[in-house]
Amino acid sequence: MKALYPTSHEVPKLSESALALKIARHSPCSICTAEICPGIRLPPVVQLVLDSDEGYDGTQSYLSSCGCGHDAIDHGADRSEIGSAEFSRRGRVAVRLDELLQDADRLLDFDYTNEDIESLRRQMTLPGTPSSDGLGSLGMYFRTSIFFRHSQPLRM
Repeated sequence: MKALYPTSHEVPKLSESALALKIARHSPCSICTAEICPGIRLPPVVQLVLDSDEGYDGTQSYLSSCGCGHDAIDHGADRSEIGSAEFSRRGRVAVRLDELLQDADRLLDFDYTNEDIESLRRQMTLPGTPSSDGLGSLGMYFRTSIFFRHSQPLRM
């Protein structure tokens, strides 16, 4: 089965689904852990085709699900959850990441990374996740613990 990947680096020219795919590619899955799924990956049965390729005949659609079984929304590309401003910001970062991949001739290599790419991907972590709030692995424990959810503010 073939699926498309967007080649445009101009955010205004990208459809919302194409921009969501770019965001999801560089954003960890919110259902899996970031170690298991650091960004959308190809399911084994999918062959990716650039939407600018001559082989694109208009019948294919953009890649819509990850090899982990989740979709772009689960990979940080849910405009209704993160808001339009954050969706746009993340879209600009994702486009820049794709430009770096294009420069390295690795746009369709979903496993390739380097220092510049890893540095920019830190900006793709969703607000409130352990890696973005400075709590590290303790962040998830404290946010989900009964103590944290039911504690009262200190009174002086």
